[in-house]
Amino acid sequence: RYSNDGIRDLQHGAAIQFTRLITYDARYYQSTDAHAYYEAYGDIVGGIGSYPILGNPHYHQSHDVLETISQELVTEVSRTTIATLMLLASSPARLTGVTVDARGGVPAVTWAAAAERDVRRYVVTYGPADDPARRTVTAVRPRAILPGAEAGWIVAIKAVNARGLEGWDWARATIGGGADR
Repeated sequence: RYSNDGIRDLQHGAAIQFTRLITYDARYYQSTDAHAYYEAYGDIVGGIGSYPILGNPHYHQSHDVLETISQELVTEVSRTTIATLMLLASSPARLTGVTVDARGGVPAVTWAAAAERDVRRYVVTYGPADDPARRTVTAVRPRAILPGAEAGWIVAIKAVNARGLEGWDWARATIGGGADR
């Protein structure tokens, strides 16, 4: 289950690289225990689902006891979770303070510098809603000019650290519409 595409992607990568767990997408967090986290902290939900996703017919039943739990599955989910946390901790965080200035012809985007000291560059994509990564520019400072950008286009920015790890989520804004997150 997830509400954040970046965390979902890290979980898939962690499962593929470090475990034998097979994962699939389920944009699903409302009416679950994860919904409270979404309401309190925003778009940060990512987790390994439960029955029926993991196929345990005993889940939350009176016969949901230690003997009915797949220890292999617990191990693989634990490995995926630990690897995901390690990837999150090793990757730059989502950037903040995104603003787009479209006055004066060519739009420019600025953002708060990454909190991590080892960030070497930023990847900036922009385009219309149906193709938001139509164009890409790279910046070494928290500012970029967006040639050819138009009002209503989506701008997204990620930091990249010295090891080449990209941030786990895009900071976004809409030209003429303000920051999305």
